[in-house]
Amino acid sequence: MSNRTENSVRIAVATLGFVGAAYISPLVPAVCIGLLALRFRAWEAIALGAFVDFMWQPAGSLIVHMPLFTLASIAIVWVLEPLRSEFLLDS
Repeated sequence: MSNRTENSVRIAVATLGFVGAAYISPLVPAVCIGLLALRFRAWEAIALGAFVDFMWQPAGSLIVHMPLFTLASIAIVWVLEPLRSEFLLDS
């Protein structure tokens, strides 16, 4: 894949994740985080996880909200790094 096409795919998946977090359900960003982490060095995945945590934070709750999507996206990016590095030699 050319660099321009690769960047377009990366931007499209990240945009789909952010739009999905705002208007659809948290499942769409979860899938996008996985796709980004499998193919790229995905700082967008961590930003997307933080965005989902802020968007879906319960309003007026006295319980402290755990940043589950942020922690999960960090773990996914960290766990999938060796796999991506081994199978995708060109990135």
